[in-house]
Order: sequence, then structure tokens, then C-alpha cells
Amino acid sequence: MKTSDRLKAIDNSRESWRASLSRVPPDDVTLMRLIRVASQGITAFTDPMLLEAGLTESSYHSLIVIVASGDKGITVTAVCDQVGQARANMTRILKLLEAAQLTKMRSDDRDARRKRVVATAKGRRLVRTCSERLDPVVVTAFSALGDREKRSLDELLRKLIASMSEAESEAQRRA
Repeated sequence: MKTSDRLKAIDNSRESWRASLSRVPPDDVTLMRLIRVASQGITAFTDPMLLEAGLTESSYHSLIVIVASGDKGITVTAVCDQVGQARANMTRILKLLEAAQLTKMRSDDRDARRKRVVATAKGRRLVRTCSERLDPVVVTAFSALGDREKRSLDELLRKLIASMSEAESEAQRRA
């Protein structure tokens, strides 16, 4: 299903959702669905290019974070925090990246018990290659927005993410 078809499906089913979820504000449900469709849209245009390079969205995002850390590398915990992955998932991702010789683990200079992940030259080249292929697609994906709209969207998403953190805490209390 194309992203535009998903958007039509949301519009076409809005009233039935409104009727079936009477206690949940319908605009909030619609926003959640729109965010999910936007996320699926990103996956739809990134996955084919990344899979060709042997990567997933999560492994590519992790590799970018590792490359951005430079020669000093980055702790596994910091990669988890920046990518938004659980430790178990990140361990699996990092093992795959290391097996592909895109990263390597080394001991921290100040505390040998701590491990740091460092990108190899091969990993840096792959990020550069993928970025060159993805850059024009990402520009196209956001081309409907002007600079002011992008700044507004950035601000709104940050507010939303902050309140989602509160919602996570609320959900844990109710579980």
C-alpha cells in the first residue's frame, strides 16, 4: 500500500473510528494514525535502498550515530539512547554491524570495563554511499514543507515527544 493510499484510508475511516472509540478524542487518534503513516512512508522509501546495502533502518541509524561519534567511538548505552532501541536489540544490531566489518568494539581509554563502538573505514564509506543515494529522496519527502513549516513541525514534534514520555509513565502506572 502506498503512503498516499494509507492517508486516504485514514480519511475514509475517520467517522467509523470516531464512533467506535467514543472516549478517545478523535483528533488524537487521527494524529496517531497520521504519525504512523508518516513513519511507514519513511520506511517505504528507505528500506529498498538500505536492504540493497545489507542494512535495515535501525542498523543504518545506529551506524550513522557511530560514525558521527568519530574516532573516540560511543558507548552502547549512548547508541541505544540516540537510536531509541532496547539494549537487547542494540546488542544484536551491533553484532551484525561488527560481523560485516562496519564497526569494531574497543575498550574505553579511561575504564577498560566499558566498551565503545567505533566505525571502521568500510562503515564510514557505506554511510557516505547510502547518504548520497538517500539525500535526494529525503529532500523530496519534505519538499511540500517550507522552511517555516519545517521549523514548526520540529517544534510540534518535540512537544509531542515530551508528552509521549509522560504518557509512557502513565501507561506503566496503569499496567
